[in-house]
Amino acid sequence: MTISILPASIGAATTATIVVAISIISVRILNIVRCIHNNRRKRRRSKERGNLQQTDDETLHSSSSPSKIKTVVFLGSGGHTTEMIQLLQELDPKIYAPIVYIVAKSDVTSIPRLQRYILSNGTKDGKDCYQQWEGRYPQSVNNAIKSSSDDDDGATTTPQAQQAQVYTLPRAREVHQSYISSIFTTLYSTYKTAQLLWRIQPHLIVTNGPGTCVPIVYCAFILRCLFSFLHLFRFDRDSPSSSSSKIIFRTIFIESLCRVKTLSLSGKLVYPIVDSFVVHWPSLMERFDMVEICDVLVPSLDLS
Repeated sequence: MTISILPASIGAATTATIVVAISIISVRILNIVRCIHNNRRKRRRSKERGNLQQTDDETLHSSSSPSKIKTVVFLGSGGHTTEMIQLLQELDPKIYAPIVYIVAKSDVTSIPRLQRYILSNGTKDGKDCYQQWEGRYPQSVNNAIKSSSDDDDGATTTPQAQQAQVYTLPRAREVHQSYISSIFTTLYSTYKTAQLLWRIQPHLIVTNGPGTCVPIVYCAFILRCLFSFLHLFRFDRDSPSSSSSKIIFRTIFIESLCRVKTLSLSGKLVYPIVDSFVVHWPSLMERFDMVEICDVLVPSLDLS
């Protein structure tokens, strides 16, 4: 009699444990999403009143944060890269450093375009181009891009002080690729993205437009939840990065300039989980209550 009851008791206890664990995880994730939404609404209301205030404990640059914000910038090719280059000029190199670039593996134009832009602009406001772009001049495409598919877990070393790391990722979906086959490429891209972000562990991720950014944003959110659990249960007590575990993997999504009345598919997919959703047109402000509009994009987010 005892032998037949014991397995049933163990099974019931295991089921109850699983249910409790899933419940705790779900509540924690929902709480993170709620904090993200509350912060976005609060920041928008404050900006509309002309009084941008620091949000609650979800603020990126808190007293427990490092003095500099390790920032990942995704260059999405074409017009997306052009928009991102304009954004990069507004990043304070004293705060947003080091800069790490991510490009799609099939994108062979974004890095050379950024290099040409920096070199061709010479000086701005009396500053040499290398001073203005200190720490963010990208490595050469031919010999300095470190693919996330490499087995080496170490970070790429830069031959010159002014150069920034560049990594490549496989695209989630190529142009004109069938939706069926894109399921598998998206899964592969997501795996490689999670692997790369885990290695880099950035404080902030700035991205825009193209579909390749969707795995980046979702992987960042998943890793953020994971680090939140580690901090909650103090598993990272002895970790060197434990003091900043609350603030890594924040995301800013900048909608494409051509989106005047509706959001892009990428924008719709990442809208619920990004820390800041930036648009360029007032018509989108009227339709969505958790978006921001600004000309000087990053400084207006009060991240510093």
